[in-house]
Amino acid sequence: MSEPIQPGRPQTEVETGSRMQRLFDLRYVIGALLGVYGVILVVRGLLDGPEELARAAGLSINLWTGVGLLVVAAIFLAWGLTRPLGIDVEENID
Repeated sequence: MSEPIQPGRPQTEVETGSRMQRLFDLRYVIGALLGVYGVILVVRGLLDGPEELARAAGLSINLWTGVGLLVVAAIFLAWGLTRPLGIDVEENID
């Protein structure tokens, strides 16, 4: 475990956060929720019958909205994986 950061000292190194910090990163929560809703809408869109398509002017709104949500969820999850939360730590000069 590293020493606490002292105010006024330069911070030169970034350490990735703990498992609990990554677990509660909002990017993962938002990405997971959008992914779940996206999967539900894609399945619903694939199961839409002719009545639903007729009401939506021939466009499968559930399917396209689900695909959009899955794309946004993938962006959030990729963002969380490529730019993890960091904790600034000071460099040991000793």
